[in-house]
Amino acid sequence: MAQGNSEFSGGWIYALYDGLGVLVSVVGALLFPLLLLTRVRHALSERLGRMPEAATRLRRPLWLHAASVGEVLSAAPLIRTIRQERADLPILVTTTSLTGRATAQAQLGADAVMLLPVDIRWIVNPFVHRLRPCGLVILETELWPVLLRALAQQGVPIAVVSGRVSPSAAARYARAKVMMRAMLRHVGVFAMQSNEDAQRVIALGAPRERVHVLGNLKFARDGLRSSTATAQNAVNLGSRIVLIAASTHPGEEALVLDAYEPLQRADPKLLLVVAPRRPERFDEVAQLLDRRGLRYQRRSRLAEEVSADTHVLLLDSVGELLDLFPQARAVFVGGTIAAVGGHNVLEPALFGKPVCFGPQTANVANAAALLLEAGAAIRVHDSAELQEAWRRLVGDATAAAAMGERGRAVVGAQADVAQRSWAVVRANLSRSSTVDRQQQGI
Repeated sequence: MAQGNSEFSGGWIYALYDGLGVLVSVVGALLFPLLLLTRVRHALSERLGRMPEAATRLRRPLWLHAASVGEVLSAAPLIRTIRQERADLPILVTTTSLTGRATAQAQLGADAVMLLPVDIRWIVNPFVHRLRPCGLVILETELWPVLLRALAQQGVPIAVVSGRVSPSAAARYARAKVMMRAMLRHVGVFAMQSNEDAQRVIALGAPRERVHVLGNLKFARDGLRSSTATAQNAVNLGSRIVLIAASTHPGEEALVLDAYEPLQRADPKLLLVVAPRRPERFDEVAQLLDRRGLRYQRRSRLAEEVSADTHVLLLDSVGELLDLFPQARAVFVGGTIAAVGGHNVLEPALFGKPVCFGPQTANVANAAALLLEAGAAIRVHDSAELQEAWRRLVGDATAAAAMGERGRAVVGAQADVAQRSWAVVRANLSRSSTVDRQQQGI
């Protein structure tokens, strides 16, 4: 009886979700002329389910969905692993963000890249019918009700790899538990990053027997290297001692500058590279540097080597950050002071660089804990603590290098996560694509 009630409620939840989709469609139609005047006009056709020409030529592709830049970079080692075994298998990558799409186009080597269509039945169902994928692989845990149901109705296997459910996300999802259970039953396998992630997704309704702990794809060594450039081809920072503030959010740039400016006055050889997380914030950060009276250069306007009297390089470009890590003495990872939950703390560690980050690491909790335990990272809470950490690392190159090597070892110990992830995806694909509709409840 309980199962029947759950299915009945699940049906009503989908009906309500479809009703919301109708409302969004009506509002979108009314606003369509205005949308054509904004920057989103470039994304509208793909959001509405129109495939780029490259995607229309794919026959039974494997579909990978990577929401934004972090997930796209995680997809790189998985795609390389798939190519080694199945060079004949076409691969489509979808993203949610425009920056994610640009990164995927530049770095993944997929057969086609596009934005994910809006999760509305009249958009998703025709798209799935035209694409006819052999399977869907979701990086981390971005789940869309209409999409998953449409794929399940077509008997398309679905897998989650490098799955992550933060405590805050688990609490948020729990408020829509009926919908979560309805969605999660459509997923054939969950390859989660940690035991904690596995327990959270099970608590939300994932069948326990489908859940495995395989690790974080961001550990995969190849996935954290740019495929379009090398450190030798990156911007020339000369002989400067480089500190990097990566993927910063509002408020974090000011904190970083508070930590950096006294160090720079004491040692003019220091150079700070600031890489805001969002491209739309590049001008905002430039204005902050102007107000501070700091001499800075923008990467987009840099012809040759950074000038000797430059205090800050503003990295107002996409896809170059990884290529600058080898030149750094130490790296602060953003989204960890701002209440974001943290960005990829493993990227600098891969290149043997000491990592600093703040207390907000819910999104990268397992990786942060491993680095701290290995003595490869320093947690800071304010500008004074960051300044002291950087002072020590700048002053003792040998200690900084040793700390970085410990981080490199942490990453290297789990470098086979891409192979293990592909193994469970391959097994999921090899199962019969015929869906037991009574069991699935569709």
